[in-house]
Amino acid sequence: MGQIFNLDNPVWNFMNKVADLVILNFLVVIFSLPVVTVGAAWTAMHFVTIRMARKEERYVIKDFWRSFKQNFKQATAIWLLALVAAFVFIGDVLIYKHIPDRIPMVLMIVVMVLAYLVLGTLLYAFPLLSRFYNTVAGTLKNAFLVSIVNIPNTFLFAFLAVLPFAVLYFVPELTPFVLLFGFSVPAYIASRSWVKILSKFEPEVEEGENERNRKT
Repeated sequence: MGQIFNLDNPVWNFMNKVADLVILNFLVVIFSLPVVTVGAAWTAMHFVTIRMARKEERYVIKDFWRSFKQNFKQATAIWLLALVAAFVFIGDVLIYKHIPDRIPMVLMIVVMVLAYLVLGTLLYAFPLLSRFYNTVAGTLKNAFLVSIVNIPNTFLFAFLAVLPFAVLYFVPELTPFVLLFGFSVPAYIASRSWVKILSKFEPEVEEGENERNRKT
């Protein structure tokens, strides 16, 4: 009977993780509402989920807020660049519909390749920013390079990033589920792969973590 109430019990550990993911999801949703803060919220979410995947001691609200504040300027700059890229892509698609048939196919292939490279870069930019101090240009450059050498993970991350929005659009009845787990759970699943990717830069991560801790 005592084992049931033991805090080290696997069931309790699982329930604690579920509770942390629910809290994190609410934080992401709330802090993303101003829209302009989406980048900082996304960065903070990955900071927390990577810590969870690494089985590091975590305080969800404290860790989220710390990362949100520390990375706000750079994350916001990257997010605004992402919005500009999205508008350009949408504009290209609209233009595609109004040009002669022989030209669009070539242009569309170019646009799709560029869209893949931009999306891949953005998928890696926020998690990298959550763990490393760097300039916006440096973060985007590293994200681009890492996305190129991790193509299978890039497709996985893209699927996980789009999943909650696809659920909201195609199955709106599951909106409550998205509000509870829709962003934090896919990020946590992705973070299991992120741990392996970051392990190649482990000394830098630990140094960055120590630096972050000194600043709090």
